Amino acid sequence: MSLFLQLLGNGIVQGAVAACLAAGFGFVYRSFRVFHIALGGQFIFSCYMFYLFGAVLHLPMLAAAAVSLALSVLFAWGIELVVYRPFLRKGVSSGATMIASLGIMIVVENALALAFGNEVKTISTQLEPSVAFCGLRFTRIQLLQFFCSAAAFGLTGVLVQRSDWFKAIWAMGDQPELIPVLGLPLNLLRLIVMSLCGLMVAMSALLLSYDIGMDPHVGMHYLLLASVAVFFGGTDRYWAWGAGAMAITVLQSLAVWRFSARWTDLVTFGVLICVLLLKPQGIFGTRKRLEEQGS
Repeated sequence: MSLFLQLLGNGIVQGAVAACLAAGFGFVYRSFRVFHIALGGQFIFSCYMFYLFGAVLHLPMLAAAAVSLALSVLFAWGIELVVYRPFLRKGVSSGATMIASLGIMIVVENALALAFGNEVKTISTQLEPSVAFCGLRFTRIQLLQFFCSAAAFGLTGVLVQRSDWFKAIWAMGDQPELIPVLGLPLNLLRLIVMSLCGLMVAMSALLLSYDIGMDPHVGMHYLLLASVAVFFGGTDRYWAWGAGAMAITVLQSLAVWRFSARWTDLVTFGVLICVLLLKPQGIFGTRKRLEEQGS
């Protein structure tokens, strides 16, 4: 039972980090209506920038994290300005845009493999002190992961509910052609979305890479986790993305308890298939009328 509770606690910690990843994917998918595969490339890009400035150039960790966050936002802007916006202007189909997004991830993955090698890189080699809480034990980095991720996700959620800018971003996903008609800056709104995506993905990447290291091929795993969390919870509800992330990471931890770590991706795929078959709008989503689906 103690092992079960410890794995459950670990799943909750990882769920907070995954919630930020899900928010990064969800913002782009909800407002651009693009399956943002390039998120996997953003994730590993942020990991390796943190490794470059923190472990190779030996900047203080806070400074390395700040530089990595800024570069992640700039990289997200590059995806928007070089790929997504020109495709939108030319009326390219969402399928073709998704393929281009996949191409971004593949290019980034191979470029980082050439630059840094395929082996696992670690940022911190120190043994992390642990803290006992209610009979469970968590390392210092786990506590940092949970509180930083929960704070970022919660603060962003409050802004989503209260800011008119976020209401416009949500409307952009439904009828983007109306945004300029209403006098709203479409291009600025899209940059805001990509900035949020870059920050949320980078925060998750920095916290995870500092804990367990990185290699150039982990992007697809975290892309899968983020996308399934969004579809599990419901694509139209911000807080549902976090609930979906928490549910999936807890299920993955329980799979480790009952089977092994090799089953985690199978659990994620299984959850996705079940949700798409039984409730395609998501657990917390609302079913749309036929005329709304066609609009």
